[in-house]
Amino acid sequence: MGVDQANGVVNYCRRPPQRPFLQRIQYAIWDPEERKFLGRTPKRWGVIGLIYLVMYICIIIFFSICMCGLLASVDEHIPYFTLADSIIGNNPGMGHRPVVFEEGALIWYRLDNETSYKKYTDNLDEFLAPYKNKSLLINKGENQVDCQQKRPHAGEVCAFDTSLLGPCSSENDYGYADGTPCLIIKLNKIYDWQPQFYDDPGDLPSNMPPDILNYINTTKTPQERRQVWLSCKGERPADTESLGPLRYWPYPGLPEIYFPYNNTPGYLSPLVAVQLLNPIRGQIINIRCRAWARNIVFTESLKERMGSTHLEIMVD
Repeated sequence: MGVDQANGVVNYCRRPPQRPFLQRIQYAIWDPEERKFLGRTPKRWGVIGLIYLVMYICIIIFFSICMCGLLASVDEHIPYFTLADSIIGNNPGMGHRPVVFEEGALIWYRLDNETSYKKYTDNLDEFLAPYKNKSLLINKGENQVDCQQKRPHAGEVCAFDTSLLGPCSSENDYGYADGTPCLIIKLNKIYDWQPQFYDDPGDLPSNMPPDILNYINTTKTPQERRQVWLSCKGERPADTESLGPLRYWPYPGLPEIYFPYNNTPGYLSPLVAVQLLNPIRGQIINIRCRAWARNIVFTESLKERMGSTHLEIMVD
């Protein structure tokens, strides 16, 4: 604050006049002597306001131009980067249900306590709801067709019939009530990924489980063998012994007609239900399910679990 002295020289360095505390607050907000609001005259506030207004208008214009350019170069249905060029990569992972968030990969229930396993059956019901009720899909499933082992036409997707899952159904409590629980296994979706099948019975991996080998050898047509095979087993010898026999519904594979995934509305991943026919009770069983295709990388490491999924189950 400057004050004109008698000789006409303005002194900007003098101490402001001493005022009471409340008056200082009042003058900080509105100074009637110099007509300043919060330290600035109305003219100064107008100049600052105009500068900020012009600046933000320019920022909005530049941001809008950038967004228009970005959206013009991005397709709503086709990712800009796919397969090996994308963050996801070209090696699909796997998923399983039921999964209760609070418990992670552990499934633990008592046969004589319906409440203890209802959370798992409810989780399976929720997961399978779009498969059973097409109205839950974005396009109401209008483009789903019964493929009958033939690839769908452009814009169509193959429907998956949950009745093929046999006793792994809601009506049967997915086997949890009678001690033969079911697990639903799926392959994660990767845009434009096409599996390379193990479809030659004479050229199969030596470490493929005997039950999967037996199924492949009993197929009658080449089309039946063009599947991404799935298998589950105990992670350790003790787990394998406790796991007991398994049954795959409808069969241990995902047919070729569901590949590749290209983000078509109404698409639902194919499923395999794995039923534990006689698991040992009162013991945690570590299970690992993996996918079999020539271009699916599988690692034995329990940390990475590439090409596989892990779960634990305990039936009391």
